Amino acid sequence: MASRNGEVCSAGKPCVARPACPAGDPLAGACSSMTVRPATVRERILAALSATLALALILTAGCEDPAIRFNRSGMEAYRAGRYTEARAAFEEAIEHKPDVGTYYFNRGMSEQALGKYTEAIFNYRMATKLDASILAAYKNAADCHLQLGEPDKARAVLEEGTRANPYTAGAFINLARFYDDRGDEADAKLALAKAVAADPDSAAAHREYARMLLRLGERDKAIVHLRKSMQLQPVQPEVSAQLSELAPAEAELPPPKPDSD
Repeated sequence: MASRNGEVCSAGKPCVARPACPAGDPLAGACSSMTVRPATVRERILAALSATLALALILTAGCEDPAIRFNRSGMEAYRAGRYTEARAAFEEAIEHKPDVGTYYFNRGMSEQALGKYTEAIFNYRMATKLDASILAAYKNAADCHLQLGEPDKARAVLEEGTRANPYTAGAFINLARFYDDRGDEADAKLALAKAVAADPDSAAAHREYARMLLRLGERDKAIVHLRKSMQLQPVQPEVSAQLSELAPAEAELPPPKPDSD
């Protein structure tokens, strides 16, 4: 190892400067004997990656989609009961992303909470045009029509929801509840049968259909659908209790075999 201009040199390696020591420093001897190990390739790569990650985090923090930010603040205001503030935030979200159905739905929720049913219906209709799978938009629009004394329009909106979602049980369940609330059990039963047919793997469809069947005195058929609902969704304490009352376990035991001599 050789020394050159205050640097420590090794054969085949670059020179590395010694740390500077102030004059009169009692540790000057230690400084003069100290060498600095050059960074390895791995250490240089890790340092570069760390710097890149830090820069990415800084940029990401300042680049959040403003529509998402306004929607989030609107949801916070809505949950706190500040509906006017929520509506304003959702309007900002729509301004930034006018093609997102959820933002119109959320603004409709704010309008509905403020008692502005016509405005709410407009927003729910926009939401379903952009995203037909938002079932709550059809239901809420129907509720607003009912508030305005327009039951026929309410039914039409819910029926539209079933046409737009022919394989979604929830759309037919919403329609069934509309009929049931108006005392039309026959049409409610038909809508629930369609819910089961639309999605045979829906525990809710079988459960609601079974309850309607029980009200209409069709006990055996109701038990079949309650069992199917439990099979699809085992954790349903209320349904489990109802099923145990209707069909106790002992009633399901096979008849005893005759004694053989």
